Amino acid sequence: MWQSEKGVVTSSVRHNDGTCVVRVFTLSYGMVPFIFYLSKKGKKASRNTLIQPMTQIEFETDYIPSATLMKMRDIKNAKPYKEIPFNPKKSAISLFMSEYLTHALSREQSNPGLFDYIVKSIGWLDNANEGKFANFHLLFALGVSSYTGICPNTDDYRPGYLLNLREGNFIPSPPGHNDYADANLSYKIALLAGADFDTMSDIPLTGAERVEILNILNHYFRLHIPSFPILKSIEVLQAVFG
Repeated sequence: MWQSEKGVVTSSVRHNDGTCVVRVFTLSYGMVPFIFYLSKKGKKASRNTLIQPMTQIEFETDYIPSATLMKMRDIKNAKPYKEIPFNPKKSAISLFMSEYLTHALSREQSNPGLFDYIVKSIGWLDNANEGKFANFHLLFALGVSSYTGICPNTDDYRPGYLLNLREGNFIPSPPGHNDYADANLSYKIALLAGADFDTMSDIPLTGAERVEILNILNHYFRLHIPSFPILKSIEVLQAVFG
């Protein structure tokens, strides 16, 4: 039975000349792959923009749990963005968000709290003033991980402690392996994990530190999420933010 649904597009991959496989993190079902039929002519061609990554959509679906690809119809843009498509820095962050979510939530079931966090986060980014969102992607990645249960535990953090990437905790001395962050970056990650979007700009991070933390988090997610890759969008962020 067809029913209304909300979702955030995380990726779109061409299936053949007339269709795409669109992965959507939905409110009711979690991450779901849909078949999307491309429009090639006239005004209907603008419909194809609805499957751009991080687009918020409303649509109807006849959800069948056993199906490989779900069907969707009557797709609408639930909240058009005013800056993300036109601001190179915000576009680069949006690209990171979509790639990160595609892999981090590939097996995620319905999680209304996480869905609400993603929607509010992308809305915050769209409205953010220049100079206030340089740390956004770091905080967002940590925020999503808190909803999926793999966020580093900051309860045991103390000055000088190190983030043990394998265990996701902070320890007083190096472990018997190389999967850990140094004291300075561990401190900055602990600060980020305890911040929100309105206070994150107060955390003193250099461009080099942001790159290092992003690479540390990528490695951390690879240790804790099956088949998580080295994210290609990291290079885009480095190029845009310099």
